[in-house]
Amino acid sequence: MRDENLEPLLGLQEIDGRIDRLAREMAEIPRERRIHEKEIEEQKVTFEKEKEKAAEVSRDKEKCVGDKESMQETLASFKSKLLELKDNDAYRTMLMQIENAEKRLGELDIRIIELMYEEELIEEVQEAARKTFERNKARAAKRQQILDDQFNELQEKMKELEAECERVSGEISPRLLDRYQRVRTAGKGLVVVGLINGTCGGCHTKMPPQTAVEISQGKTFPCPICGRFIIWTEGSSFSD
Repeated sequence: MRDENLEPLLGLQEIDGRIDRLAREMAEIPRERRIHEKEIEEQKVTFEKEKEKAAEVSRDKEKCVGDKESMQETLASFKSKLLELKDNDAYRTMLMQIENAEKRLGELDIRIIELMYEEELIEEVQEAARKTFERNKARAAKRQQILDDQFNELQEKMKELEAECERVSGEISPRLLDRYQRVRTAGKGLVVVGLINGTCGGCHTKMPPQTAVEISQGKTFPCPICGRFIIWTEGSSFSD
């Protein structure tokens, strides 16, 4: 028969294992939440960049339109003055200024058309980026709600397990519980392990043959190396 004092300890170990798994699941949720938040933030940055591109093109177009209006006024002024000039040199100079002004107006017309075309293309890209951002933002909000619900559910399960852990701990002698907690706190995983091929199922330290026989008969032995409790389980075996 297995040492009855180990039964509550085995129960505690099983509960602690479930608590550990729950804790890992709970730790994953904030990490997954941060991943979604980062993705949405990156898409928002992309959308904002497209908005800024559109705004920059719009500003350039407005400036060109303003420059064109100013140049048209200047050209009109040049043509008006041309009629008043009597000196040939001044007349030729004014003709050159008019020619330059008309050339500049032509350049501005071309640039305005280019900017209008560019603005149209950017607006299409911007709209696509906005739709992608809004769509994924809505999806992320739903996913975040699911994650929040999962986290709350895990928290409730954790409270139940912690209460069960406290109850079972009260059934274990302080000496055994203290040793169990010390081994567990050391980060060694399972505290109660089976005899595997005649060795400790935790650190694989070889057990003396007589000790192995007694373990197979239901006795419990502490491992002299790692401090775990060694018992006989369904998967236990003597050395080859």
